[in-house]
Amino acid sequence: MVTNYKRLVWAIIIGYTMLSIALLTPALVLLSVKIINIDPQNYTYTFGLCSAFGTAFAIIAPPLGGSLGDHTKFKFGRRRTWILLGGVIGAVGMLMMGLSKTITPLIIGWIIVQFFYNIAGASFAGLMPDQVPEEKRASYSGIIGTAQPLGVFFGMILSSLLNAKYPTALWIILAFIGILGPVITCLLINDTPANNIAKNKKSFRETALSIYPSPKKYPNFTKAIFVKIGVLMGYGATSYITVMLAKRFGMSGNDAGTLVSLINLGALVLTAVASIVGGILSDKTKMQRPFIALGGLTIIIGLLFDMFATGIPFVIIGSIFVALGFGIFNSTDASLVMRVLPNPNDAGKDVGLMASANNLQGVLIPMMAPLLLGIGSWYAFFGGLA
Repeated sequence: MVTNYKRLVWAIIIGYTMLSIALLTPALVLLSVKIINIDPQNYTYTFGLCSAFGTAFAIIAPPLGGSLGDHTKFKFGRRRTWILLGGVIGAVGMLMMGLSKTITPLIIGWIIVQFFYNIAGASFAGLMPDQVPEEKRASYSGIIGTAQPLGVFFGMILSSLLNAKYPTALWIILAFIGILGPVITCLLINDTPANNIAKNKKSFRETALSIYPSPKKYPNFTKAIFVKIGVLMGYGATSYITVMLAKRFGMSGNDAGTLVSLINLGALVLTAVASIVGGILSDKTKMQRPFIALGGLTIIIGLLFDMFATGIPFVIIGSIFVALGFGIFNSTDASLVMRVLPNPNDAGKDVGLMASANNLQGVLIPMMAPLLLGIGSWYAFFGGLA
């Protein structure tokens, strides 16, 4: 049974925004602070280790979560089951992190958070091919694209209000939000069990090879994967802005962090507006590729401002272009992906593979950064990723 479209949109916006608050607030702020407090002597190594484990499980989880939904036959629903379980178990990991006094439970908690919240996120994404009419997918993509920026926005507000004086309370609140969002979504949407489809038994080799659709048979799926990785590598370059301000312009860590926080708040608004407007225009014009291309080119322009920056105004202008470009790209990316899915019965798994491509930049950029910075400092870094 398909959910009323307006009700579906509100259900996803509320639930996915709350899930994003729970997941992204630790990723952007709290995790680093927690590690500094627990292990101030080895912060850099410990943070890298924790981030690497978390990112690895964030890459594995989406296709697994989507595939589980594709084959779940519970009456509660194939997507609702994993949205709810992902939120609940992820909240357990959040509490482990908040209450941890040593590094080991912190890392285990972060693995649980990344794995199960990303399983829930993949199940949210699986609702589009299940329930959204094709003619509304671009505008839906644009509207839902505001959930993560909203999650960052509200997460930063919560962090600024509570983290200094009530850090444990903040972790508990985030765990509660991570459960409440999925519960609200599950109450508002309709869902059905997976279809009963007769399938031939496959060997282990055939099963392993079927995880990723054949590039020869479905070339557009692979093209979409590489487009997504490329654009998000450009967008992810901005995670090094704080470091650049400190190294290139001699700003203190606190001053650079404050400036970047202010820039990011403004950028979130631009991203959200561009995402909504782009999605509506895409549905009206029945086109998606021009918006994908325009988004990528706009991000490149922003990174070139960062590359040649001689002062703070250049960095601010660059951030404006990157925010607009990401919003434009985000507005139609998901609906373009829906067009190239190989098999409707594996839609959740294949959408999950796309979500894993989102997370790859978290691994690839830190691997490339030392090489690019060594070759030509910030010119090579921003120019290369552009």
